[in-house]
Amino acid sequence: MFGGKGGLGKTTFSAAACYYLAKKGKKVLVFSVDPQASLTDIFERDIFGKGPVEIIPNLYAQEIDADHRVKEYQQEIRQKILDRYGMDRIPEEIESYLQAASAEPAMEESAIFDEVVDIVVKGGYDYYSNCSITCGKLLVG
Repeated sequence: MFGGKGGLGKTTFSAAACYYLAKKGKKVLVFSVDPQASLTDIFERDIFGKGPVEIIPNLYAQEIDADHRVKEYQQEIRQKILDRYGMDRIPEEIESYLQAASAEPAMEESAIFDEVVDIVVKGGYDYYSNCSITCGKLLVG
């Protein structure tokens, strides 16, 4: 995991380390949760929100679309409520709460964290490198 203040080179170092490992024959995934889509810039390919994209043999890159993941996360919550309480629709007061909660940083951070866990638990790579959001936000979040 590469962390630190903004502009330090987290994404550049993460991508370089993964490029090196891929050239050594290791299957690696470099992924970013930073909304700035810097891996797209580094690899000169639009990878934002597209899942793991092969850059060169053994090197895959992924940029997580936090907004899309929050929407998926909200839908998972809705489905759990429907299943748990046997409802056919979400009551308006709960829907209003879900919509309001999506504006809270904790919702985005929770959704992103779940996505990161899913990526690593799914497996399939020898190494993972996460160029994260700025360190202060990562520690506070």
